[in-house]
Amino acid sequence: MNSQTAKPLHKHQVINLYPGCSLASSAREMMESYCDLASFLGSEVQILEDWSCCGSTPAHSIHQYWGIALPARNLLLAESRGIDELMTLCPSCFVRLWDSRQRILRDNAEGKTLEAFWGAALQGSTRPVFFLEHLLAMALENVSTLARRGLHGLRIAPYYGCLLSRQKWITGLDGHSPRASLGTLVRGLEAQDLRWGLEEQCCGAGLAVTKPELSNRLVARIHAYARKAGAQCLLVFCPLCHMNLELRAPAQGALPVLYLTELLALAAELPGTDQWLNKHLLDPKPTLRATGIL
Repeated sequence: MNSQTAKPLHKHQVINLYPGCSLASSAREMMESYCDLASFLGSEVQILEDWSCCGSTPAHSIHQYWGIALPARNLLLAESRGIDELMTLCPSCFVRLWDSRQRILRDNAEGKTLEAFWGAALQGSTRPVFFLEHLLAMALENVSTLARRGLHGLRIAPYYGCLLSRQKWITGLDGHSPRASLGTLVRGLEAQDLRWGLEEQCCGAGLAVTKPELSNRLVARIHAYARKAGAQCLLVFCPLCHMNLELRAPAQGALPVLYLTELLALAAELPGTDQWLNKHLLDPKPTLRATGIL
């Protein structure tokens, strides 16, 4: 791979990013590949300084208040710095930020309670944004450059999971909207976008501790269906799905699980690819070598 060919395409757009706990730990390969890809496409990523946990999963399931208060702190930070749009890569983080903002702006009493707690009132001037549509738009605009290496016919099974598949009024996410763009992009990179039947099946990440046997069965079924459809890898958009699909993968017949950001970085021949791929529990390199991508 010739990393010396990777030069930024344009200058210059600033992306204000809320990383969240997963992107700073178990999903660093998504974070690093996204930042390098954004830089290549002409954007500068600025991490929200002094960010804290958004309360995804544990906090809001234990006490509703913390599920609103913790994301509200991060929104207040963004507002105090004049940030109009706050990008997130994790759908769980996005949902917590979006839901907190909605509730506070809708319920004056809720807003007063949090104002007394954090010492500032949320104005609603910062809008949480999920990365997927934004990244797809940037990638499609530059697909001819991203495809300099191409993905060599790689058979990809996109996996959206349950958060991206719920109604928009519940989560603020519209996971159905980017699918046509994703298909166009995948084909533009000379890969195959498969339809395999379990794109929206829950992987059981939320049950991994309390009902691990059920989570294991759900994960094994997802791998088996994708493999039966001819897939060579699963493509994911959520750090929690990624961890669960790798950590609980069946001993036989498991597929590599890659983030969209990694595939785009591979197609663009960006440096740092080995660093990201080495973080995977299911080694994707044999598959990528077999298809001529590495």
